[in-house]
Amino acid sequence: MKMTFRPNIKTSRKKRRYLVGALIALILVIIIFPDFSFRIIGRPLFVLVKPLLEAKTSLLKKWEDISISTAEKQKIFDENKAFREKIAELEAKIALFLPMEKENAMLKEVLSAEEKNEFILASIISRPPQIIYDMLIIDVGFSNGAKEGMAVTAFGNVLLGYVTDVFDDASKVKLISSFGEETNAIMESSGIPVIAVGKSGENFEIMLPRAVSVNAGERIITMGKRPMLIGIVERIEHQTMDPLQKIIFRLPVNIQSLNHVFLLKK
Repeated sequence: MKMTFRPNIKTSRKKRRYLVGALIALILVIIIFPDFSFRIIGRPLFVLVKPLLEAKTSLLKKWEDISISTAEKQKIFDENKAFREKIAELEAKIALFLPMEKENAMLKEVLSAEEKNEFILASIISRPPQIIYDMLIIDVGFSNGAKEGMAVTAFGNVLLGYVTDVFDDASKVKLISSFGEETNAIMESSGIPVIAVGKSGENFEIMLPRAVSVNAGERIITMGKRPMLIGIVERIEHQTMDPLQKIIFRLPVNIQSLNHVFLLKK
């Protein structure tokens, strides 16, 4: 009787698993360790994994190229960011310089006029929001000739408010836009007398009959022998059944960008 031997299927499967596992482990070693030496493996296996080595070399080269490209992009991005920040800084300086240049030119014009002896020049040392709204602190006081009740102007022709408290070298100015403050004025084009009521935050309103013709852009000036500008009509509001119209305007100068004021001596 002839005996035949059947291969052990389980053993063959285990061997294949071991072989596949070893091959995978080798591939991982090749991928993970860049300085892996093939001298520790035999020629048959070297022939098998040679394509992997070539693929690995190609991938590493591409990765280096990508890394360099990313670094260059990041460098360009950082440089652009620095340029943008510098541009923003220069724009801010220009925005600050232009109003100051305009103000200085107007100051020279006023100071060179025949009326220069009628004013006391003062610098603003505090303004909203450092202090309460519609209030200024200036750097002239008793020692400089400041007195309570003096009119305070911008450029000598825009009424801002009045001195309310005087100290030795400083004074407090209450703006005419203070809430509830009333200023007698006229509509320049029509000559109609009005009362401008302060609404705070440099804002005003005037109530007039709807029959009175008022246009946006009309100037509002103070009454008296020395008329001064207090605002320009911005908008007009009224309800259908309301016989009155509300004239809205604000101080014609930006208090935040104003550095100097003039106190009217007379």
